[in-house]
Amino acid sequence: MEQDLQEQMTIGVLAKEAGVGVETVRFYQRKGLLKTPERTSGFRKYTQTDLRQIKFIKRVQELGFTLNDAQSLLKITFCSPKTQPLLEQVCNEKIEQIEKKIADLNGMLDELRQFYQSCACESSNNIQCSLLDCFENEWECCDNSNGRKK
Repeated sequence: MEQDLQEQMTIGVLAKEAGVGVETVRFYQRKGLLKTPERTSGFRKYTQTDLRQIKFIKRVQELGFTLNDAQSLLKITFCSPKTQPLLEQVCNEKIEQIEKKIADLNGMLDELRQFYQSCACESSNNIQCSLLDCFENEWECCDNSNGRKK
């Protein structure tokens, strides 16, 4: 018990140690992601477990999980053969979402490069080419090989 008292911290210390603001801690409490401790000596005292939970929430958010996902993951207290199928499903779904996002971003990069090569590169500087024409023709408005409009 004495060790628990030494590990307890105020909301300000907890927030600082977790790298979040005090309002984030309160928000997590309102959302049920973090328990609100009882007041002792006029202050709420938080534990290392609270700190670990906040760090976990922030880390899974960095991996693309929502707060609702984080809340569900926090209910899984142990990695075990019993929880493995659920964790596998959740992780595989997130992997698929991230892979789709990467594919979408790669498509955006390709289109941006095509736009640049067609309308923003030096070889097209001497040509007047309508940006709307470029857009409607999937960025194929200028012939970059000889600097003329197609």
